[in-house]
Amino acid sequence: MRHQLSCYKVLSYPGSASTTLAELSDFLKSRRARISPATVGLTNGRRRRTPGLRREEVADLAGVGLTWYTWLEQGRDIRVSPDVLTAIARALQLEPAERAHLFRLAGHAPPVPEAAAASISPRLRRVLDAWDPFPAHVAGRRRDLLAWNRASEAINDWSQLPEDRQNLLWFMFMVPLARRLLVDWEKEAPLSVAALRAEAGRDLGEPDYQELITELLAGSPEFAAIWARQDVRGRQEGLKRFRDPELGRFDLEFTSFQVAEQPSLRLYLYTPADDGRSEAKLREVVAAANTEKA
Repeated sequence: MRHQLSCYKVLSYPGSASTTLAELSDFLKSRRARISPATVGLTNGRRRRTPGLRREEVADLAGVGLTWYTWLEQGRDIRVSPDVLTAIARALQLEPAERAHLFRLAGHAPPVPEAAAASISPRLRRVLDAWDPFPAHVAGRRRDLLAWNRASEAINDWSQLPEDRQNLLWFMFMVPLARRLLVDWEKEAPLSVAALRAEAGRDLGEPDYQELITELLAGSPEFAAIWARQDVRGRQEGLKRFRDPELGRFDLEFTSFQVAEQPSLRLYLYTPADDGRSEAKLREVVAAANTEKA
């Protein structure tokens, strides 16, 4: 059922209402433009004059009326409910910091973050298992590792991390394996720090975030130097180059997806690069690791 407006009201914004409305308009357009139709299961269809999704596609994905969504994107003075904003945020695949920004622009307090301990649904667990023999994992708040499949374990050895240290940032800066495994550690490490800051948003001041950051600042000079840069540029897809000490190089492309019912969770899926060697090498690495642990 599509969300319907019961009334139209002028939004009450702090400061200049026209400036805030313009910001809301530009923000929605920019988020819509960055989404490839293929990532949401749409075909290109007729020729597109602009990148990303069309307004009608966003409206359909969010379950709102096209006319109403057009007004919102045009920056008209209409009252927006939190439920509708949540639906739009999901359709636009917004990160937590972006979702909070959308709520503020629309005159609402950002949604309360989920509890630090998030559970993995059986359905999500089956997705991880079905992706094997390619790696996949799920991360939550603070980039804590919550679940992974056999291929991901074979490469990263996640289970060897203490339970209270199963975290992507901790692995990156405090575990020597990360430096040996990642060919481009010097590039990947700053990206992981920037992604943490971007995803945390206002939650950065919460006790669980502060505990992790304090420990990393104390334990890793590299983390401290990178953290001081204040970079915010989350990367949701890309290429990572790996090096197995015995079997050699393999490159993996990855993409991540926000879990619709639990927005603090992200599913990361890896596939071998199309270079004629990475898939075979990956399968060797996974097979060798599983043989050792059998």
